Amino acid sequence: MTPRSFRGMTFGSEPSLYVPMVDKPAMTPGWAGRDTYDDYWIYVFGRLKEGVTMAQAEGSLNSIYAGLKDEELKAVRDRPPDFEKRFRASRLTLHEAPAGQSEAREDVKTPLTVLMICTALVLLIAAVNAANLLLARGVQRGKELSIRVAMGAGRSRIVRQLLTEAMLLACGGGVAGIVIGGWALELLIQIVADSDAPSYGISAELDSTVLLFALGLSLATGLLFGLYPAWAAARDSVSATLKEDSGNASTGRSGVRARRTLVTAQVAVSLLLLIPMGLFLKSLVNLLRVDLGIRTENVLTFHLAPELNGYKPARSVALFERAERDLAAIPGVTGVTTALVPLISGSNWGSSVRAEGFSNDPNADRQSMYNVVGAGFLRKMGIPLIRGREFSESDTAAGPKVAVVNETFTRHFFGGKSPIGRHFRLGKDAPEIQIVGLVKDSKYSSVRREAPRLYYLPYRQAVEVGEICFYGRTALKPEQVTSQIRKVMAEIDPDLPLENLRTLEEQVARNVRADRLVLQLASAFAILATLLAMLGLYGVMAFGVSRRRREIGIRMAMGADAGSIGGLVLREVMLILGIGAVAGAPAALGLAKLAESQLFGVKAYDVTVVLAAVAALTGAAMLAGYIPARQAMRVNPVEALRQD
Repeated sequence: MTPRSFRGMTFGSEPSLYVPMVDKPAMTPGWAGRDTYDDYWIYVFGRLKEGVTMAQAEGSLNSIYAGLKDEELKAVRDRPPDFEKRFRASRLTLHEAPAGQSEAREDVKTPLTVLMICTALVLLIAAVNAANLLLARGVQRGKELSIRVAMGAGRSRIVRQLLTEAMLLACGGGVAGIVIGGWALELLIQIVADSDAPSYGISAELDSTVLLFALGLSLATGLLFGLYPAWAAARDSVSATLKEDSGNASTGRSGVRARRTLVTAQVAVSLLLLIPMGLFLKSLVNLLRVDLGIRTENVLTFHLAPELNGYKPARSVALFERAERDLAAIPGVTGVTTALVPLISGSNWGSSVRAEGFSNDPNADRQSMYNVVGAGFLRKMGIPLIRGREFSESDTAAGPKVAVVNETFTRHFFGGKSPIGRHFRLGKDAPEIQIVGLVKDSKYSSVRREAPRLYYLPYRQAVEVGEICFYGRTALKPEQVTSQIRKVMAEIDPDLPLENLRTLEEQVARNVRADRLVLQLASAFAILATLLAMLGLYGVMAFGVSRRRREIGIRMAMGADAGSIGGLVLREVMLILGIGAVAGAPAALGLAKLAESQLFGVKAYDVTVVLAAVAALTGAAMLAGYIPARQAMRVNPVEALRQD
């Protein structure tokens, strides 16, 4: 039993069970994987001896590898003329792997980077809000602080007192954030929880490291953003502060500018988050609306691997045929078919194709994806047949080898001409396969990717098929026949587990789940940032109105009506909004460019998204400025002048 902390040597894949490599032939009958040089399926790890460098170890390995190249070359079929020269010049390369090897890290690197930036921006807005509140609080406490200075307190002592208050505020906020963060983490885990989803080996728990980091970041933020408000509150002289009238609007132009600058920065950061959120939203909408080329409604699917239960290939085929008949007899089931490669699941099975009449250039691209399917697969899955025929029950191992190809395959290998009757091979000495049908393009492994070059083979002509996916279309809701499917399969072989039993629509939803999650998190950050920025804008405007009551009273006494007073406040809001938008838009587009690889059907510089984000921010800003504007419009000039 391995320790709980051990998650395997491959990031993104956490095995539950380990078996010795000598047992592989029993686990995968027909593919030992240890007796041919053209099988590449294992990663080799080694620990360097003390005192040995990577370069020394790499040199030793390549000395040994040079003697194996002759045997390896013999196993490579259909190699182009210059292949041997390039192969003999190749070298083994060592890579540091303290946390194992990973191809999945690149998959999560960009979205995690974007989300980390979003997190930092939300923290920045919250910190700026706190700084604005501390600045306003310092103005309100001006007389109190001046009295303290007059009684002997030095400026440094005032700064220490205010900074201590800021640190206490930051510490309290950090504790509250940890509590809310724990709840949010549980909610996030519930959203992404999935028994067969890759965990990527990432720990999702509030351990001591996370707690210390959160508290440390809170204190550092409090120190950084509390220092200027503390210094600003203590810098005025005793006489200047004592002489200042509490109702006077002139609280110091530098303080007013500082507060406006901070809230303008908040607006800019809000736009910086709103634009990527809009792009992710449009990307997800495009993904959900994309034509898959397959009818996914009312289809149940599951995976069966009898080879793992000791079935030989012939017995597996007999099992598949019986299961197909028995499943089709279930009331409400209108059709059953099979496929070796599960649809839109991330799986990619490919091979090199030697097509009739295709280029003889040794460097030509001959790769194509493929699937091995049952009779009637195309019709039952709703993939339109353009010409020719699809597979039937007569396409068995005893009959001629046949295939059906898609439009992309036809364009690449035959220049768009009809492929019906043409042939291709899967190797130089492999038997010819005749193309009997042409179908429209359909999604293969991913909703995101364009339809690849693809050919279909009938599974009854495959040499060995030890596993397969079943697809059953129903006239009822798929959930209504799930129990019947389990019952039928249990009658055939109660020891055969049904893996990944779900609807095809659920499978498609899983395929875009990462996009949906990124959108949900980006939206949460953008909405939170906008809310904080609007609260900050409201606070600054409301504070400004309260400090300018005398000025407003004079304006009204001289004939200004309520509408012009409200317009004065709203114009200031629009000025802050305009400067913030101009400052934030370029940075937002830069962040969107970083995330462009995660978008689908939308460019980073989408004008409609930018305009929509600006419009949303404008609406929120006008709403935030409305209440202070109403307060300004209701100022009684007589009371304002009498009070001052």
